[in-house]
Amino acid sequence: MLSATELWYRAKKLYALYPGVRVPVSGGFLAGHYARRRRDRGPLRACVDAGVGLAFLAWIPFRARAVQRRHSLDARWRACAVAIARQAFADPNDIALFRVDDLAQLDSYIRRFEDAGLNKRINPLAWTARCVLADKIAFYARCAAHGLPHPEVVATIVGGRATVLRAPAGRSLLIKPARGEGGAGVAFIDGAPEDSAALAEWLRVHHPRRRHAWLIQHRIAVHDALRDLALNALPTARMTTIRNEAGMPELVNAVLRIPVDPGAAVDNMKAGGLLSPLGLADGMLGLACRGYGGGDHAAHPVTGARIPGRCLPDWAAARVLVVDAHARAFADYALIGWDVGFSPDGPILIEGNGKPGVLMPQRAARAGLGGGRYGALLTYQLARADRLARKCH
Repeated sequence: MLSATELWYRAKKLYALYPGVRVPVSGGFLAGHYARRRRDRGPLRACVDAGVGLAFLAWIPFRARAVQRRHSLDARWRACAVAIARQAFADPNDIALFRVDDLAQLDSYIRRFEDAGLNKRINPLAWTARCVLADKIAFYARCAAHGLPHPEVVATIVGGRATVLRAPAGRSLLIKPARGEGGAGVAFIDGAPEDSAALAEWLRVHHPRRRHAWLIQHRIAVHDALRDLALNALPTARMTTIRNEAGMPELVNAVLRIPVDPGAAVDNMKAGGLLSPLGLADGMLGLACRGYGGGDHAAHPVTGARIPGRCLPDWAAARVLVVDAHARAFADYALIGWDVGFSPDGPILIEGNGKPGVLMPQRAARAGLGGGRYGALLTYQLARADRLARKCH
């Protein structure tokens, strides 16, 4: 059963916004996709797209004013953003978050409203109820079946009933929803008993009648090389793989999420975390920034630890891990965003995401995804999906 959060997310993504009124206005690397989309739509859909496009253009000044207030920007920014947004058919909020100040910059960016439509086309399984990437219990079960490193699941709570799978063995635990995003509901468990029977009774008393599905897992320790960036949470790298022209997964983008709130149990943007772009070859961190608004950070705002120039530990092993996991265990997906933790025992798969989004990598790098292998393989997969769709018809 899908949670209310996931149902709302899907409802917002039902309609794939056409980027324009009559002629599509998007990144040049997506020209072929939108030419096919324009050619294949019927008259009714063309009329609906035109009406929605006109409404979008009318909405831009109001949106820009709201974004200006939210990010404490000046009137000059708003005027510039409105001009760019109208010419580029872009959301002013994207212009603020991607820190775009020139129309030409947007040519390599994927607009956030485009992402769902593109992802549905190449990754349809990620939008179904049977997507194992959206269900952490199913995800970890598949990882275990293929011998992939992942947090060990101690217990599950499904339909209000707790099932203990193994004894905690004195290790620290955390609880999180099996389905969900943004780290909502994740919490550390202190004082849980060590044996299985006592844990079952403890869960019955402390977590009675929880709705939906939850899991309790061992808390992953942080690698010593990252302790000065970790605070109380595990920094994770979002590593995106896409199947390439040979059908093999290829690492195309990577970003490290860095927690900055000592009270947070997670490292992501919704918890106020930083984003640092990662060099694919060596895992070297770049200049960090806040996920939502704010400036750049060369040092951790709490610990003072230097960020740019340092390299993640076991980076070569992490690269091998995500490619291997995609190829052997999750080959039914064209694109996956992996959340990888770096523990003293090596890299470990925390989550897999069939809908990883485009805000994080484009904001962190201050560059659009269309200019590299991500864009090249996205357009390849879109063309491939269109060919398969035509064959089916």
